[in-house]
Amino acid sequence: MAKVSIYSETIKKVLCYPDYSEKCYFERLKELEELSVNYVLLEGKKLVYGIIPVLGKGYASIALKAITSSGKVVTLKIRRTDSRRKSMENEAICLAIANTVDVGPRLLGFTDNILMYTFIDGRPLSEWFSENIEPNVLKNTVKDVLKQCFRLDRAPLDHGELSRPHKHIIVDYEKKPYIVDFESASYTRRPANLSSIVSFFFIRKNPISKTLKDVLKYDVDSVLKSVREYKRNISRETFLTVLRTLNLL
Repeated sequence: MAKVSIYSETIKKVLCYPDYSEKCYFERLKELEELSVNYVLLEGKKLVYGIIPVLGKGYASIALKAITSSGKVVTLKIRRTDSRRKSMENEAICLAIANTVDVGPRLLGFTDNILMYTFIDGRPLSEWFSENIEPNVLKNTVKDVLKQCFRLDRAPLDHGELSRPHKHIIVDYEKKPYIVDFESASYTRRPANLSSIVSFFFIRKNPISKTLKDVLKYDVDSVLKSVREYKRNISRETFLTVLRTLNLL
């Protein structure tokens, strides 16, 4: 892990990935100063320019670990210079809405090109599931994810990517799951968070659903029926029915 000043030569091209310009760098440097970011911690499993490690790299942004002037460790999402997104504002609004129902990492600030939130020290869902997990721990973590999805549905806020949750849920080392990456989220379209995650966890065939079927021993037809009723009427009662059909109550 390399702790690098935001004024270093190494950071210049990272901040303006993948098309560097001096104008871009000084704009983003000013934004980092506004957010009171002093250092970037170069670590992670993804690489930019083939050699510089970062937490994540997507089609619209890259994610960096950083330290603020108060010593707080945070995550920065930096808008890629080739992104079709105009700014980080919509994602910031969606994350703020999620935070009102106690979902997602805490939004700490944002600018046109940078989103800053609390750093979650953990593993992606798919990696966590590959470990040898005790059945009760598995049940509690999955139930927590479903509760978060219900709260998002009631907010209402649609995450938009929970039918493919591998990279969008992080489980920390206290076994607490966090739904992350709200860049595709919307507060105007009809939410489908619970139905999307139930489909992936319990209906579609994949290693995770196989594990859950072995542990929970649920009936697929009963689950499908309860989810259809939930979609018609999103309420606490229909949500609890979904949990019962999954043997999580």
